[in-house]
Amino acid sequence: MKTSPKLEEFKLRIAGVELGKRSFSIDCDKTFFELADIPDLHDGLVKLQIEMDVSEKMILLDFHFHGYVMFPCDRCLDPVKVDLDFNDNLVVKLVPLVEEIEEEDNLWIVNENEYELDLYHFVYEAITLALPSRIVHPDDENGQPTCNPKVLETLKQLTRQEDGKSDEIDPRWEALKNIKK
Repeated sequence: MKTSPKLEEFKLRIAGVELGKRSFSIDCDKTFFELADIPDLHDGLVKLQIEMDVSEKMILLDFHFHGYVMFPCDRCLDPVKVDLDFNDNLVVKLVPLVEEIEEEDNLWIVNENEYELDLYHFVYEAITLALPSRIVHPDDENGQPTCNPKVLETLKQLTRQEDGKSDEIDPRWEALKNIKK
């Protein structure tokens, strides 16, 4: 991963922070997605609002993600805008004598003398996991796909060709029908 001033925005200082609540925001923009090196991600802007509640031995972080990313359509490969609006949270438990951060989904166990937390990977994973498993252009008001019409036509032609061949049974499989138990 490249080093960048953008990465510094995701480093959250925890040493010497007063107890109580505070909030801040970060924009996950094109630079963020370039650094994340997410395959096929073209662009995007996700505004991240973070609410931090610091207590004696614990830090509660509530994240609200709102924005969009641009991905290729699974059907036609043209860019499609995917809206994101979701929440996530992270609990950071501060304990003595921990050498490294121990991560477990939304619970991190951190040395109480740690200076800062790097939230970059957490944010990257949250956005990646929030993406739908299938990304396609939405249908129009008539229920028709709004994908690239040339690609749809090509897909239709290829499907017709395959349908014509599907009636023919491979002779090797046909021979297996003659085997008796």
